[in-house]
Amino acid sequence: MKQLLKSKTPAIAATAVMAPGIVAPAIVAIVVLTVLASFCAASASAGTQPASSGARVVADTSTGSALTVDTSATSAVGATSLSGTKTASGIDTVYIPDLVKPDTREETERDILLKEGPDIEVRFGKTLKEFALDKEGKNGEFSVSPSFSYDRVDGLSLFLHEEFNDPEKLYPRIHLIEGYAFDSEKWRYRLDFEQPLFSPSSFSFGASVYLITDTFDKELTGDIENTLSSFFLKKDYRDYFEREGAGVFAKQKFLRWNSVKVRYAEDTYGSVDAISKGLFYRHSRQFRTNPPVNEGKWATFTARYELDSRQDEKSGPNEQWHRLEYENGRHKDEPCMEYTRLAADLRTYLTLSPGQYLSCRLKAGATPSGTLPFQREFCVGGIGTLAAHKYKEFRGDHMILLNAEYAIDIVKRFQFIMLTDVGKAWYGPDALKDQTLDLDVGIGVGLGEGIRVFAAKTPRNEHSDVVWTVRLARTF
Repeated sequence: MKQLLKSKTPAIAATAVMAPGIVAPAIVAIVVLTVLASFCAASASAGTQPASSGARVVADTSTGSALTVDTSATSAVGATSLSGTKTASGIDTVYIPDLVKPDTREETERDILLKEGPDIEVRFGKTLKEFALDKEGKNGEFSVSPSFSYDRVDGLSLFLHEEFNDPEKLYPRIHLIEGYAFDSEKWRYRLDFEQPLFSPSSFSFGASVYLITDTFDKELTGDIENTLSSFFLKKDYRDYFEREGAGVFAKQKFLRWNSVKVRYAEDTYGSVDAISKGLFYRHSRQFRTNPPVNEGKWATFTARYELDSRQDEKSGPNEQWHRLEYENGRHKDEPCMEYTRLAADLRTYLTLSPGQYLSCRLKAGATPSGTLPFQREFCVGGIGTLAAHKYKEFRGDHMILLNAEYAIDIVKRFQFIMLTDVGKAWYGPDALKDQTLDLDVGIGVGLGEGIRVFAAKTPRNEHSDVVWTVRLARTF
């Protein structure tokens, strides 16, 4: 579903019958992920076993496991008031006054020592009892919220989000969206389900079922950006199609920033027209035509690897976000219509020095076999790609794009920005060395991660116009 001004959809997918040519890789990928998840779970549980001597017990809470206090040796430190076993999940290192010294330095951070008295003091200024009480009665959070969107296909759409989620427990995560599009006069819905296993943030599987107006252009502009542009300027920077179907997926996270996800889906695609005339004004100005798609029922298998170190304090001043994707699709009614699509999106965000930043992105795509359906072709040009070119000026089954932005703080969050865009999309297996890539350069100003204004031009064409662009967020 168009990402409605509020993109909170968890990973998802619902049952479907797999295509014969995709069953084997799907089963193999899911089996591999399950084995990896079992190995991670076994390793996690192995690190939380109580110590066999003294009054210590090791608790490795980085795996989300429980803290266990061993009371079998309480007499060794005179903790006669403790009885039974106390547990509390999510606790890091435990600190206790009058510690019994650990046997080795390696045990210092992970050993738990008992003390006389009915309670144990833990990190964050809370006691073990308080941590246990904090957990009582918390069985996840249920929320209900509205949202809206506006585009040239559905016009104004109103939606209701209903979500249940508990990031700390192994409860299922459910997200239901239902809404109505006024110009197309159609109801839309999407139901997403995800079930974590072993730990809340390692292995999970899920399913989804949906009838939505969808797009593959969500990375070009944000939801709010596109809605405001469509509403006030009648410039919609996304192409749409109707999508009805279901899918299933499995996902494994590993080594802190890495994840692998496999998904199988069967979707029926349909073309939609740009029928919106606007709400209150600019009725004389027409929206851009919405292009048709290759319709019918398509079965697709997708495998994606992702590395994302953004928002992690341990990543330091430099952050990375890389995605590699393999996609195999086949038309259910015409088996000869099959394709293989490869795509890479590599992004790096560098802090060169205090107040100086460099952001780089490399996108590449190829089609090793078959013919891509229109909606899965690679596009370059215009907003989010080549800033001084027309919207989706280049299309094809191969693509290369390089974007670089250098920003320097002038006053507080106010920045001066220079940008360079190089890229192209083309049809056929011709090598990259045989292509003449287009080049755009530009300058602009912005407020950190917020609003930005750019002026870009194609230097190879001295008669080209200067193209002005206003963005509400960074380009990539």
